Amino acid sequence: MELINSEHKPHDTRNTCISLLSENEVSPTLIKKIVGHSGAMSLTEKVYTHTNIQELLDAINKI
Repeated sequence: MELINSEHKPHDTRNTCISLLSENEVSPTLIKKIVGHSGAMSLTEKVYTHTNIQELLDAINKI
């Protein structure tokens, strides 16, 4: 980040993405799947919630 003279860190984009998805009423389960927070997912979300790529694309396209 020093090379491009940026005060932001790559993690900042993750925060922005999650905030925008939440503001656009994307479900917490889809948000976790999009950003890869499997550790934050409940057992029910991990085992019983199935999503397809179109659902994830539709969620991202809301922002």
